[in-house]
Amino acid sequence: MIGRAFFMASDPASVAVFMAKLIAVFGLVSVLLAFPGWRNRGHAIRKSFLARLLEVLVFYGLVGVLGFAFEINMGNRFAQTWEFYAITLSLFLVLGYPGFVYRYLLRRPKPKPL
Repeated sequence: MIGRAFFMASDPASVAVFMAKLIAVFGLVSVLLAFPGWRNRGHAIRKSFLARLLEVLVFYGLVGVLGFAFEINMGNRFAQTWEFYAITLSLFLVLGYPGFVYRYLLRRPKPKPL
């Protein structure tokens, strides 16, 4: 009964707008995460460790700004401490690991034509 009252407190239009915003944020984040792979598709990749680290940090910042914009749009922005940023950066790196495994550990280089 309590759960039913919770869902009845919001009108369907506001729930639909919230879900549309949530889907848009998730879609934009997934595009940002996939961008480096799309950009380098079919090309030899020659980047230093520093360039890759900078790329990860820039995309982390973009995702963070998008998250804060979504939070401000929904209501008040909450103050965060350094622990929040350490945990979210760790999660960002962990969630990016499957792409690293696919790109560098599972894919085999294409054989060169003779």
